[in-house]
Amino acid sequence: MDSRDQNQGAVSSLAKVLRRITRIVQIAPFAYLLLSAICLLCECFMPDWMLRIAGNLLSTPAYAVVGMLLVGRWLKLCSWFRTACLLPCTTKVEGYVDSFVYTLTQNEVILTNVILGIAFLSFIYLSFRHFFHASPEK
Repeated sequence: MDSRDQNQGAVSSLAKVLRRITRIVQIAPFAYLLLSAICLLCECFMPDWMLRIAGNLLSTPAYAVVGMLLVGRWLKLCSWFRTACLLPCTTKVEGYVDSFVYTLTQNEVILTNVILGIAFLSFIYLSFRHFFHASPEK
């Protein structure tokens, strides 16, 4: 009987750990997206040294995005999570277009960053409404 209680305790502590991990993994892309949106919207007001720091802190390597998508698949997270993981990659697309396809002017870069920042904030708002203010189905 004592070993059964220990097994149940071990299973319940494992379940608690998995819930915490799932919660952190669920929130991480949305928090990153919020920070990225704030930086994109405030980029034209920041000095160069602050832009370099923000760029270094917010650059997302492709393997991190793939890793988050894999963890999301293992935890069976929804399409909102996958979209939140993939949205920051749009800033890389803008950088590639600027470097290899067409050189953007300073005003075009600012406009693109403002549009991306507003799109990120809109997505966060819509996902917040979806998860926390969804009307119950009848």
